[in-house]
Amino acid sequence: MNKYCAIILLVFLSACESAPTETVKLEKVQLVVTASGELESKQTAMIAPPSVSRMWQYQIKQLTPENTRVKKGQMIVAFDSKKVMDRLIDKQADLERAQKELENKKIKETESEQELVLNVAEKKMEYEKTQRKADIIDNSRSENDRRKSVIDFTIAENDLFLAKEKLKFHLNNKVLNLKLAKGKVNRLTADVNDFKKDIERLKVKAPIDGMVIYRANWQGEKPAVGESVQFGQPIVELAVIEQMQLKAQISEPESGKIKLNQKVKIMIDGTQEIVLQGEIVELGRVFRDKSSQDKRRVFDAIIAFAQPKDIVIRPGMTARIEVVTQVINNALTLSSQAIKLENGKGSVRMTGVFSDHMLPVDVAHILGDKVVIKSGLSHGDVVVL
Repeated sequence: MNKYCAIILLVFLSACESAPTETVKLEKVQLVVTASGELESKQTAMIAPPSVSRMWQYQIKQLTPENTRVKKGQMIVAFDSKKVMDRLIDKQADLERAQKELENKKIKETESEQELVLNVAEKKMEYEKTQRKADIIDNSRSENDRRKSVIDFTIAENDLFLAKEKLKFHLNNKVLNLKLAKGKVNRLTADVNDFKKDIERLKVKAPIDGMVIYRANWQGEKPAVGESVQFGQPIVELAVIEQMQLKAQISEPESGKIKLNQKVKIMIDGTQEIVLQGEIVELGRVFRDKSSQDKRRVFDAIIAFAQPKDIVIRPGMTARIEVVTQVINNALTLSSQAIKLENGKGSVRMTGVFSDHMLPVDVAHILGDKVVIKSGLSHGDVVVL
């Protein structure tokens, strides 16, 4: 009987010795929020088709290659101006006709004015002549002759008055006619100048010094020569690469842990990973969908950093960030494989005298492959894996 008990005890002890265990540690732990983001320029300028009357579709005729450094005033993109040029030619023809009409009207009005001035002079001479006859007192003339002289004088007076009124009316009408003709010329001249400005406006120039970055449309396609774009659609972004920042997307569950002025570790993806230190300088005011395909809610955080002089970074480069939100100096920790989580509650396997048993514990934080214990265990406790 004692022999069997010894064998059973030996088997039990060997089983206990074979089960791996882990000791609860007391260490310094950093709570970290991770996120992804994209580099962008602090100062940018969007290039889109200009506002041109009666144009909604713009065909790209010339386009500066992407990643080209340009100076202020240098042409970035040129759109096809054929439609505007055709309208300009029509307006120029209308303007030439209006200018000829104005010149002809000036000549005609001058000729008519000269004729009316001459007519007034003739009527005045006739008036003066009949006036002298009517004023002559000659008893030798018959009564009929004197009456005829008075009638002739009256007719001449009326003719002179009528000639002067015609001249006056013509002068007033001349001013109005020339004003209307000049107004038509001025209106057409303004239209021609507007079309010329539109043609120049279709040659979009850089408003600032910067680097050319193509903007993709909603389908993810970048602009190319020969393609058509709609009015208001950005096609090029000018970025000042000497002034860069990082726009990170923080998930909604982690949003409460992110605050201004927190230090950030930035890891920029590339052929060789670039590690920089930054600081949160701006937080987004609203939540949004991460993308049209990814409906997870995020908000933006702007991170400033000292730009390295010996490393070339460009807008659009992706990066990962780590934000230390809290430091726990004396944290009880276990590996994640040592604890069993079910319905938000944790438990560990503890060794007993005769058998193992499950002990409930409160979990404070889960940090990747490490778990921070809130209560239920003490430093140095041994748990079975």
